[in-house]
Amino acid sequence: MKSPSCLRALPARLLSVLALGAAAVLAVLGGAAAPASAAEDPPVTISYDKCPALPAGATPSQWTCGVLVIPAGTIKIGKIEQPITSPITIVLQNGPDPDTGVRRNFFGSFDSAPMSVPGGVLGVPGTEDIPFLSLKVQTEYVGGLELGQTSGTYSTAMDIRIKVINPLLGDTCYIGTKDQPVHLKALADPSTLKFYTSAIGATFNDTTFSVPATSGCGLLGGIADWRSGLPSASGSNSASLQGYLGSKSYASLPS
Repeated sequence: MKSPSCLRALPARLLSVLALGAAAVLAVLGGAAAPASAAEDPPVTISYDKCPALPAGATPSQWTCGVLVIPAGTIKIGKIEQPITSPITIVLQNGPDPDTGVRRNFFGSFDSAPMSVPGGVLGVPGTEDIPFLSLKVQTEYVGGLELGQTSGTYSTAMDIRIKVINPLLGDTCYIGTKDQPVHLKALADPSTLKFYTSAIGATFNDTTFSVPATSGCGLLGGIADWRSGLPSASGSNSASLQGYLGSKSYASLPS
């Protein structure tokens, strides 16, 4: 049986672990203020296997690896309302800029699998699995990743393009391009904020982004735009994404 002194020490140790986890996450978020901590793990697996190598000569204790997992949510683009059915995972580094010494985030990787569009090409429920009527989309990162605070709450921003996948559209059909991306700037709903052990969870929303017409879709580009309702101006699109951000110091990661 533990002695009373050991029992008194346990809360302090737990708070110390939570404080270290919070500090790592807040480093990635640019030092934003944290909500109350919860002594539990997030409901997703946050893997640090794809953390990029440190810059030459970097001190591991001064750097953290951040992993943002988006396992659920919905993106409405024009006439298409796309549920997130496969997790999107973004990996980044946070550390001192070699030129300025100021801490900032450095992009690492972006992983997203193709997701079936409900209703397929025709927008008719139940046709998603019929050959040539199926339609899938895959999100690709093209730049501009930011994590921090906007308007007093946590925010995430990034530029994306969306690959449109159908056998008749070829391999170059996209919504958005590297030069004309879809720019998301999603704000966390304060009522959904939850701080876990070394992770933060929240629902991030954006209704301000615009979406251009498709490109690279060949002769069927007009049909793709008609099906998608593109181009679509700001205010006609929305994103509501459930995100979990975890981070660890490189000093605690396998070398």
